Amino acid sequence: MSGSGIGIPLSPNLSTCHSVSSQIGDTPHKASHELNCCPALPDSGEPIIKDFQLPTPSAASPIRVRRPAHHVARDKEYLAKYNKAVSIMKRLPPDHPHSWHRQSQIHCIYCNGAYNQAGAAADVPFMIHESWLFFPFHRFYVYFHERILGKLIGDDAFALPYWNYDSPDGMPIPDIYTEGQLNDEKRNARHLPPAPVAIDITPEKVDAGYVEPDAGEQTATNLALLYQHMVSGASKPELFMGCKLRPGEDGACSGMGTIETAPHNSLHLWVGNTDLPEYEDMGTIYAAARDPVFYAHHTNIDRLWALWRRLHGYRGSRPEFDDPLWLDSHFYFYDENADLVRVRVRDAIDMDRLGYAYEEVDLPWLDARPKPSVAPELARSLLRAKEKDYDNMLRMATNKGPWTLEETVRVQVARPVPKSTIKAGQEEFEEEVLVVEGISVEKGMHAKFDIYVNLVVDETAASPKLREYAGCFVKMKGADVAMKGGSIRNMKVGISEILEDLEAEGDESIWVSLVPRGGTGNATRVHGIRVEYMQ
Repeated sequence: MSGSGIGIPLSPNLSTCHSVSSQIGDTPHKASHELNCCPALPDSGEPIIKDFQLPTPSAASPIRVRRPAHHVARDKEYLAKYNKAVSIMKRLPPDHPHSWHRQSQIHCIYCNGAYNQAGAAADVPFMIHESWLFFPFHRFYVYFHERILGKLIGDDAFALPYWNYDSPDGMPIPDIYTEGQLNDEKRNARHLPPAPVAIDITPEKVDAGYVEPDAGEQTATNLALLYQHMVSGASKPELFMGCKLRPGEDGACSGMGTIETAPHNSLHLWVGNTDLPEYEDMGTIYAAARDPVFYAHHTNIDRLWALWRRLHGYRGSRPEFDDPLWLDSHFYFYDENADLVRVRVRDAIDMDRLGYAYEEVDLPWLDARPKPSVAPELARSLLRAKEKDYDNMLRMATNKGPWTLEETVRVQVARPVPKSTIKAGQEEFEEEVLVVEGISVEKGMHAKFDIYVNLVVDETAASPKLREYAGCFVKMKGADVAMKGGSIRNMKVGISEILEDLEAEGDESIWVSLVPRGGTGNATRVHGIRVEYMQ
């Protein structure tokens, strides 16, 4: 059943809101529970929907400046306003669109598939994670949350802070979110300040008994990962933003961009309480937005999008994808006046038009380009020796599989473009891309594996601080609730710069290592690995 929505911009059918199931426990054999995130039905008739209008710049509408959360800790007046706004929001009736309850349920509805796609078959969910809808949806989500908070305290200039975890001083959970109205009891107590976040999170790092690394070592790892996920591995929009979701069942795709997998998913898992069944609040999709730090996390995710656009030449209203299907896809939010508005992706592209900006800070990850673990010449000889040891292994990953990641999987993958053509510069492509395809994780489980190219050191010692690190796959709990039996995912990462640094750009094949972390490999299967090219 393919549905009838092919060619129609993606949007939710508001009349189809329904309960969804979520998994309880660490295995798919544990019980599930029903989630009803839907708003109350209107008293009569269809809701009145207005089209969102970009604000008109004027002296009366100042630019709202979002500051690092660890900086605003010194601004007592601002903190009083922020706490007051959240307090008012929490006291509103639960069914009011401005209430804390309904604001948090927006994430539960849209991200758990409680709406069906408009114009598609009845069983095709509208999902915004793991695709090119991820960034624009969350930009609008945070935008309206911010505008509502300002409205509640009569401050049109009110701006949310951002969790500046891409800078060493801002890596711990901000202190302002550990007290007052901004605190949340359902967090991992082992990860409260001053511990820096582990953006390279592995499942064992969220459990009791884990010994945290030296803060300086973790900081260096975080910065190296951000360099790969923001720069080297994300040179093309699809790599950064996620796969090109199309309408209907036939248009389904599930492929996270580099930032959604980490730091987005990894920090959700980092904050959530692992003593609770689904790592509530932040560690599971249905409850994540109940924690006030969710909004600081997503303001920084939004900021990273803005920085990526600047780094890669997307200025002003220039879109990443000049595709009407993406640009006209839309969502629905209640604005600060409690009007239900339709917002289109095209309206999210230019942050300046939305009337806010981010306070500039240093970007140390720009200078965190990793070094190879060993000299390239030595690595080449070690790989040749390994190749003899792996003679009984499958050489082509695209035709064989699947593999369960009970242990590290190492596969020699051919590069389709001939070495001589690459060396002569005759092939017109701009990025070589490693595709890990057909990733499936047992329903209700979280998972993590790292991806390395031409790794010659012991994988237990490998980390994003090595140039061989190409990316990772991180799945949160509760990320399958809209899918029957789970979903099949792909992961794409750019490797052109890695191959250059490893002096392997002329080789006819590469060795790819998939390294499972934290014992989650038993629930993770991969169907293939291949190389493709992007213009």
